[in-house]
Amino acid sequence: MTAARERRLLDGAARGDRQALRSLYEEYSVNLFAVAYRLTESSADARDVLHDVFSELPEMIRGFDRKRPLGPWLRSVTAHAAIKHMRSEQRRHDLAIAAAPDESEVIASPEFPVLDSIAVERALSSLPEELRTVVVLKEMEGYSHREIAELLQVARKTSEGRLYKARKLLRAMLFER
Repeated sequence: MTAARERRLLDGAARGDRQALRSLYEEYSVNLFAVAYRLTESSADARDVLHDVFSELPEMIRGFDRKRPLGPWLRSVTAHAAIKHMRSEQRRHDLAIAAAPDESEVIASPEFPVLDSIAVERALSSLPEELRTVVVLKEMEGYSHREIAELLQVARKTSEGRLYKARKLLRAMLFER
């Protein structure tokens, strides 16, 4: 998307123009759904999060710093909305093996070779919510610990500690069978 088109869409969306909102939805909804799904582990909850984000978008855009890139900001807004949604629901999902929007997504880092995505999804689903959230944000969405700490309203060291603990648990589940 060109910068000029993005500006026009942002201006229109800030005024509540439905076509501008639809265009932004069409451009970003797939990636935003993936963020929400990974955090909520539920297609229905991810759709609810996406609905909340786009229904509040005209008001949120008014406070958006247009010098920042739109995509990462929308991902951050979506992650925050998903976390808020999960907290408001006060529930943990049972082990969910539902197919993710993109089954090819797996954890791939020096510590985690490419694994069977179903095994990874199962292992992630079995982690406590606070650990799973950090893994998804750091390893799958590429957030820094500083950004995660801001989103979760915790100390940076807490984010780092949760990731360490989550990796240790995932290693045990995936490699020490």
